[in-house]
Amino acid sequence: MSFVNETKSTPIQNDTGSNVRADINLNMAAIYSLNASSSEPPANNSVARMIWADESNNELKIRNGTNTSFITIGSLNETNLGLAKVDSPVFTGNVTVPAGTESSLSVRFAGDNNTGFYRDSSDDFSIVTGGTRRVQVNTNGITIRDRKALRLRDTSNSNYVAIRAPSNVSSNVTLTLPSDDGNANDVLQSDGSGNLSFAAPPSTVPTGSVHLMATTTVPSGYLKCNGNEVSRTTYAALFAVIGTTWNTGTVSSASFALPDLRGEFVRGWDNNRGVDSGRSFASSQGDSNKLHNHVFPGDDQLTNADGQGGWTDRQTGSFTYDATSVTSGNGNVYRTSDQGGNEARPRNIAMMYVIKT
Repeated sequence: MSFVNETKSTPIQNDTGSNVRADINLNMAAIYSLNASSSEPPANNSVARMIWADESNNELKIRNGTNTSFITIGSLNETNLGLAKVDSPVFTGNVTVPAGTESSLSVRFAGDNNTGFYRDSSDDFSIVTGGTRRVQVNTNGITIRDRKALRLRDTSNSNYVAIRAPSNVSSNVTLTLPSDDGNANDVLQSDGSGNLSFAAPPSTVPTGSVHLMATTTVPSGYLKCNGNEVSRTTYAALFAVIGTTWNTGTVSSASFALPDLRGEFVRGWDNNRGVDSGRSFASSQGDSNKLHNHVFPGDDQLTNADGQGGWTDRQTGSFTYDATSVTSGNGNVYRTSDQGGNEARPRNIAMMYVIKT
């Protein structure tokens, strides 16, 4: 134990009786203060490495190496002075560590010094594996860096479902999940601003799409393609897509017309291909037959030679005809009475066209 004297040296030096007594009293005071006191021992009664029990705070303290102040060792109210043991310590208060860097971690693991975490800045810290920052946590949330995946393991932990960012994103994208889990067979859709919601399948079909129905019942979210006028306000989404393209005749300024496909065949718009030249989008077209010749079978062949209704007998070069027959020069008679209806058409089945609103 170090003892105190006027020169702060030990042992107590020979001196006059009064000086020796003063040194002895100082040493006795130091010994007493080692036990406990509510106020810090004075400097002239202290030496470096001197231990003192601070009764006002119930703390055990030790004098620093320069004998200028006391340093707290621990709490007198706690087992082991509240200090962590070498083996499996349990902390009951706050633990403070240095901020650290990516290459010098605040907390790291024995045998794996490049894995741990550190503080980036205020309210911001990162998790590092293999010496590289992988996850950043701050007031904005959790950021997984370098396109690493968020893996959700199954019950057996043998397989997972992973979510990760695309290779390149031109700007930040935030997807906000729906507030409910939707209904059976619903699909997930976006409002264009990243807000996701569940909706019935028809709402996923582009507005203005035309479909054939094998029923006369119009499904929800559709209208018949019957040429009716409908409100521009009620069907604002559809009006934004087709506008007044199908308006014919008098249409109110507050309404717009639907395409009328009742009894019509739909033909693909030529759009400068040259197969159906001269057509504008949404234009109608009457029926027509392609220019052609007719050949009559038999001993004599009567052919529509000029394409305009003139007939020639290949053998005799003469013929007569009336409204129902043609007679060749050799006397053979061929039936030519009119057949057919009021239009040209292929075989077909009648179904109902509807348009997505």
